[in-house]
Amino acid sequence: MSVRIDAVPAATGRDWLTVGTFAILVATFTVVAGSLGALAGIATAVVWYVLGTPYALAVGHVALVASAPSGIDPLAVVIVEAAFIVVLLAPVRRTASPGRIALVAVASSVVLTGTAWLVADLQSIQLAATTVLLLFAITVYGCHRYELVRLGLVPNDDGGSSSPATGESTDEQTTESSAKTTTDLSTDI
Repeated sequence: MSVRIDAVPAATGRDWLTVGTFAILVATFTVVAGSLGALAGIATAVVWYVLGTPYALAVGHVALVASAPSGIDPLAVVIVEAAFIVVLLAPVRRTASPGRIALVAVASSVVLTGTAWLVADLQSIQLAATTVLLLFAITVYGCHRYELVRLGLVPNDDGGSSSPATGESTDEQTTESSAKTTTDLSTDI
């Protein structure tokens, strides 16, 4: 049984879209943080090319904070986050359903950013960060559960796992118990 999950490929490729995304990333970091930002942008682009999108986003956020130690204007953060969305969407073109994946990625980014901004406006920055981390954790868990269901790794009520394509049980009970169970309490002495 083979189940295919439409995922974003790890390799970024060497096409015009990848080169353009590199340029956007470096230019954005340069505008926000100057020459130190340019180095941070180049480092983020290299990590993206070598290791992939998740690592680039993590390194990029750390590099952004390190390249602007005196603080960052909220508008600058929005500009850099827009560049990160471009990095997130660049490899999506090579998937089977790029429109759906792009919609989910942009909607998730907008929801997480909007929630952080709203909570930070009303409460402390620590509560905003905690709220975003909690939303992110719930989302990751939801994706994990979806993957288990999609791959047929969630057991049925009868103990077997079902194939997502046919719905039939793939685990067969090969041993049967010869012992009979009773509910008569008088036999338990």
